Amino acid sequence: MKKTRPLQLSAMAGAAVLAILGGWWLVDGLPPADAPDTVAATSAVTTGPSGTAPAMQPSGDARPGPDAMLNPSLIVIFESALAEAQATGKAAFMAMALGLLAKRLPAELVARAMGLLERYIDMQEAMQALPPPDAGDPASLRKTIEARAEVRRRYFAPEEIEGLFGDEIRQDTLMADKMALARDANLTPEEREAAARRSEEALLTPEQREQRRAFTAQVDVQRQTDAMNARGASAQERFAERSAAYGYEAARQLAALDQENQDWNSRLDQYASAPPDQQEQLRESLFNERERLRQAGALALRGSRPLTQPGQSPAPSAAGQTPGRSPS
Repeated sequence: MKKTRPLQLSAMAGAAVLAILGGWWLVDGLPPADAPDTVAATSAVTTGPSGTAPAMQPSGDARPGPDAMLNPSLIVIFESALAEAQATGKAAFMAMALGLLAKRLPAELVARAMGLLERYIDMQEAMQALPPPDAGDPASLRKTIEARAEVRRRYFAPEEIEGLFGDEIRQDTLMADKMALARDANLTPEEREAAARRSEEALLTPEQREQRRAFTAQVDVQRQTDAMNARGASAQERFAERSAAYGYEAARQLAALDQENQDWNSRLDQYASAPPDQQEQLRESLFNERERLRQAGALALRGSRPLTQPGQSPAPSAAGQTPGRSPS
């Protein structure tokens, strides 16, 4: 059994599309994977819900089925069990699966979940054999989406597909629609936006649209911050631009986050530029216990980014930056 990558089940990103397109999102692309620094502050920009994993309960979808077990939360549980098992083959995993599911599900659901899990593994094996779509080609993406749908139909009944994968399928379809719209030269920007809105309204629930809007706001904030970093905008310029775009409270929180990032990166610079025989002492004095857990990974993430001097903002490159609220 090939090990399946954990699925990212949320109303903002269909797992299949992210796997197929390697992160293509909203036509314009995802924010950097190492850019969580706007998550907290953008709560003031939008009131979208957090990205916590759902519990084993009916989803908030407006299209609930009669069977509460058949919802995307079960796929999260399956992937969690796969990740914990680290098994090298299906037989080895299934020998462990009963105990793994028993830790995650009520006892009365385990036997049925075992049957669904085995079919899920077989389906994932078949999915991995499908060729990827051509990058940037909406027709190729739709062909891949249909091929995935055919694989699902081999292993699951229609009601099981809707309950377990319905959200994912709708997200995939929406992505294909948006890609096609983005490449339609006959549409004006206004027509393109209206068509995308109609597609979202047809495919997503109000809750999912709100979550999507929240994610888009986070992307916008990150892009604005990257642009201001690139041109060396002053704190006053940053506050004015953010206030105009998102309001005073969001601008205030983002300014505080800027300062935390600057302080975090300054301490990392101080540690990294010190002689090796002094680093252990600096590690104890510069970082608290929780920060020390993150510090080594943060330095590795920075890679070859030039050191910043104390008081300077981090370099604008998202790939080399060590953003985010220090875990204090």
